[in-house]
Amino acid sequence: MISSRERVGAAISRRRTDRIPRGELCIDDDLVRQVLKSARAGFEERAAFIAQLGLDLVTLAPAYPAGAGVPEKLADPLPDLEKWVLQTPYFVFALLDGAFGWGTRLMDYLEFLMLHRSSPLEFKDLIDGVEKLNRELIISLVGRGVDGIIIADDIAYRRGLMISPLVLRELLFPALARQVSAASGEVPLFFHSDGNYSEIIPDLVHCGFRGLQCLERQAGMDPLTLKRRYPEMCFWGTLEVEDLERAEDEARLEKIAAEIHSLSAEKGFILGTTCGLFNGIDLEGLSAIHRKVDGGGR
Repeated sequence: MISSRERVGAAISRRRTDRIPRGELCIDDDLVRQVLKSARAGFEERAAFIAQLGLDLVTLAPAYPAGAGVPEKLADPLPDLEKWVLQTPYFVFALLDGAFGWGTRLMDYLEFLMLHRSSPLEFKDLIDGVEKLNRELIISLVGRGVDGIIIADDIAYRRGLMISPLVLRELLFPALARQVSAASGEVPLFFHSDGNYSEIIPDLVHCGFRGLQCLERQAGMDPLTLKRRYPEMCFWGTLEVEDLERAEDEARLEKIAAEIHSLSAEKGFILGTTCGLFNGIDLEGLSAIHRKVDGGGR
């Protein structure tokens, strides 16, 4: 049997695997504490939770400092990284915020969305600052053994992109391409965004991303249609909260599993939710989907 790390790596390279790999973009600390009945949610507890749920990957995010701007560097962005790399069989992703994530952290949401019009130079400075930080982080994290990088930038909502694709092509995508190049091809990079960003998937392919995380059917992102259109991309995260809740119905569970198998048949697929795991999410439904997809019963 291959390891979880090998299973995820095979899926990203669009090779056949012994089963469909699975993992989550984020797992809330409160959920870990609740499920394990623990006061902590550190390395040991999260590793135990991931093993209990049968996942194949872990995503680690830096604790960004509160401040007035984008820092030039982070002293120790992922302190437990070596433990995950050396002591577990999981594929390890590092989750880095992109310019939109930083922009909405540093200023009012609507103010940021208008920044490219109200202050184009400030908008470009923000993108440049995030690029510089992420390039340094990527080089460092690859050297420390991380298996993959995710750049998270919620650039869309359900009806489409938040700002003009022309602006993104002029300012954001060149910066993203340079961030991808910082990995020197040693690890794959994924792009995450909520909403409907189908219009700019060709741009993301051109930037060098190997995969997309979060494909919301309710936002018009039909995973199977898009997978056939962009077969070179690995798709991860197609289950929505409603899928987990509907899994108690056998007919709906069969339908969900059939859709997942159709996606997996295209090669390059990781099973997961679009939203991550948080307190109140239907873990029983998620586990039922895992078992059904693996060929087991309820």
